[in-house]
Amino acid sequence: MKIVLMRHGQPELDLHSLKSQRFSSHDLGSLVLEYESSDLNFSTLPSEQAIKAAQGCNIAVSSQLPWAISSVRLLGVEEVHHVQKCFRESDLPYLNWQTPKLNFLCWAMIFRLCWLFGFAKNGEPIHEAKERARLGANYLSALANQHESVFLLGHGIMNRLIAKQLKSQGWKQTESTGESYWSYSVFEY
Repeated sequence: MKIVLMRHGQPELDLHSLKSQRFSSHDLGSLVLEYESSDLNFSTLPSEQAIKAAQGCNIAVSSQLPWAISSVRLLGVEEVHHVQKCFRESDLPYLNWQTPKLNFLCWAMIFRLCWLFGFAKNGEPIHEAKERARLGANYLSALANQHESVFLLGHGIMNRLIAKQLKSQGWKQTESTGESYWSYSVFEY
């Protein structure tokens, strides 16, 4: 049995392009909402290797976010069999402060690190994200048991949490192409 976890392609709203702009923590909330509603940046294409990994599976699963579904289509996967909210990225917490103003990547690193230690204001608590990952891993395992191979188009942090759950269930990671856009990991049982 095989499970492929792939990260989506680059969204239209590229957060790395916001490096020179400064935002308050409060502004971060609306920026994240804008990011989540954006579609895929179609100028960044997946590698042939990623396309083969996706198309080589018998069933496809995706989160419900627009750029995730568009990523599946760009990979040439004919049908998304299951679209599940449990595979969406964990919400980034933030505070309602008007100052200081930092770039998005600084805020994201600060709040994601705090999130690892339990901070969840305006976001999802880490224990809930881990529970979603456990449920997602169980769901993918059941699909792999039924269909032999499963492809998930997901998101960076949630894919990492799911990978950890799969490993705890005895799945072996046999391949990884990193953590950038279009990267993927293969798990076999």
